[in-house]
Amino acid sequence: MAAPSAAPQVHRVPRSRGALLGLAAAAALALLSVLGAFETFDAQVADLRYQMRGIVPAPDAIAMIELDDATVSSYGKWPLPRETYALLIEALHAGGARAIGMDFAFMGRIEADSVADELLTAVTAAHPEVVHAIGFLPSAPGYPNDVENASLTDPDLIRHGRPVGRQRLVIASHVTLPYPELLAAADAVGHWAVSVDPDGTTRSLPLFVRYGDFAYPALSIRMVETASRTDPRLPQFELARDGVWMHSRTGDRRVPTDEFGQTSIVFSGDARAFPHHASMLQVLQWWAAGDTASIAAVVRGRLVLAGLTTEQEANPDRGPTPFSRATPLVYVHANAIAAAMQGRFLTSLPAWVLFVVLLLAGALLGALYAGMHLGASTALAFGAGVLIAATNYGLFVWSDIHMPAVALLLLPPLSWSAVEGLRRRNSERLALARAKELDVARNIQQKLLPDAPPAFAGLEMFGLNVPADAVGGDYYDWLVLDSGQLAVVVGDVTGHGIPAAILMAHLRASLHAEVDRAESTAGVITSMNRVLSRATEPGRFATFFLARFEPGGRELRYCNAGHNPPFLLRGEELQELAANGIPIAMFDSFPWDEGHTTLQTGDVLVLYSDGVPEWERDREMFGEERWRSTVRAEVARGGSARDMAGRLLAVLRDFAQGESNSDDVTIVVVRAVAADPAPE
Repeated sequence: MAAPSAAPQVHRVPRSRGALLGLAAAAALALLSVLGAFETFDAQVADLRYQMRGIVPAPDAIAMIELDDATVSSYGKWPLPRETYALLIEALHAGGARAIGMDFAFMGRIEADSVADELLTAVTAAHPEVVHAIGFLPSAPGYPNDVENASLTDPDLIRHGRPVGRQRLVIASHVTLPYPELLAAADAVGHWAVSVDPDGTTRSLPLFVRYGDFAYPALSIRMVETASRTDPRLPQFELARDGVWMHSRTGDRRVPTDEFGQTSIVFSGDARAFPHHASMLQVLQWWAAGDTASIAAVVRGRLVLAGLTTEQEANPDRGPTPFSRATPLVYVHANAIAAAMQGRFLTSLPAWVLFVVLLLAGALLGALYAGMHLGASTALAFGAGVLIAATNYGLFVWSDIHMPAVALLLLPPLSWSAVEGLRRRNSERLALARAKELDVARNIQQKLLPDAPPAFAGLEMFGLNVPADAVGGDYYDWLVLDSGQLAVVVGDVTGHGIPAAILMAHLRASLHAEVDRAESTAGVITSMNRVLSRATEPGRFATFFLARFEPGGRELRYCNAGHNPPFLLRGEELQELAANGIPIAMFDSFPWDEGHTTLQTGDVLVLYSDGVPEWERDREMFGEERWRSTVRAEVARGGSARDMAGRLLAVLRDFAQGESNSDDVTIVVVRAVAADPAPE
């Protein structure tokens, strides 16, 4: 008899053990983070944040002049004549540019065109808003050794530098400079060096590079400083003993840098973030036509950065950025200008903060997982991951804070796996212990069921029991009483498994204690009910059928306490010995009645439990009608009680096609046979 199944037991892990497991997972992630295992992945997550955020318009006070494919094609040669750049500076000055950054390399004199060099030098000297570029290279394999290397004491270079002490700065061993006359004429220079991460992507740059005893500012901040001469709203940058400081009208702040003195760029975007731009060719055409108004519309009052975007020539000034795999690096400097003007620098959380957050979050998650079932803990792990991702993105977008995300994102699933792994090991250990207990219980229960049927004149019988679990709640028995009568019983306790088996054992003990005392089958069941109702918890009961055969096996008296009605077959006639009372242990008392019938030779009595018609295949039950027809057919085939019982069980198993029974199944067949003649 099936009963509503109880909620599955959750093998909980102690919260203290869960917290320790979460702490261990966090410590492992922290160690991997220290060893740099997540560095590349964290960088890629940072790029993803930029892509999710999208393009943000750069300050309106920035303009871009591109030396693009159209410009190269119009001149038909490369590199362009240097007088072209002199004309560009004149045009931008006439258009009202506040600062002009020349992101070009003018290394070495051109002896064949000294006039062009002199012209570019003169224009530079005449316009102090011009900032020329210098380049630094580290001392590392793979860099050319024939780079023009200025003396560490070159006065024309040193006048652009700032004294350094023990600041953490990128140190260069090579420098590329404009030709000497241009360097001497330049009022300001800035380096174009950028930082390339291990995956080849540019995400940061050094604000200052040390060369000898002096440090030289980046082209971007040197342009901002140059423009601040005429616009006091723009910040100034100072190389102090404890790092780089930015001084502005809103206050002073230290620029966040890493251990190498580099700062992460807060990117506005690629070229789409800079709406004010023009081709160098277009500017020169406007200048040749005397159209300064068109030039002014692009550059007036703005910081103008001129650089390479051409793809026709072998342009080394391209590389991966968070927005593109082949970004003209002039836009890296443009983004750095935008960040410097806005005073926005990406701050990385100190490593110790990340470790503390990891450890606290790991301990908390582990403790929470330990007290939850699988579905809830899985939902918590997913929710924690979403919360971490959202917090990471929010800190980046609204506070310019970079929080390495990979270790934190791995923490919820890793700590969940640790706790669930322990829970599973505990469950497996408990399952093994329970299996051993079930083996013992099964052996005990098998001993409670009868062995070979007793020899009883006029009757032949056989019984089968197939529990749904290792132990079950069905019971059948036959007992020869002191009065010479034979008692045959079938019982079915609610549910199955250990609780049902215990109640079944109690039922058997009650039967054996009462069956010889009462004069009627109804009296036996009444006595059993009185005992069981006091010992059984509410909701637990048992159906029970008790038959008592008089010596000779012809007179049958029975009481059916809520059990499936057994079938009595005589030829083609099938009679049901229906219930004449409620199951045992439902109430303290009940007036059961006793039934009576007389058997003839050849009659067959089939007793069964409700697991028989309820055996399922693909959610289809065998059913009462099919069972009734099966009993008719198999009894009609004849044979011994053993044969009939075996065939009936075989039909059930053929129907199930390998699906196990969900409830205990019991079949007992009693056949009336001719009594052996009495001995003379």
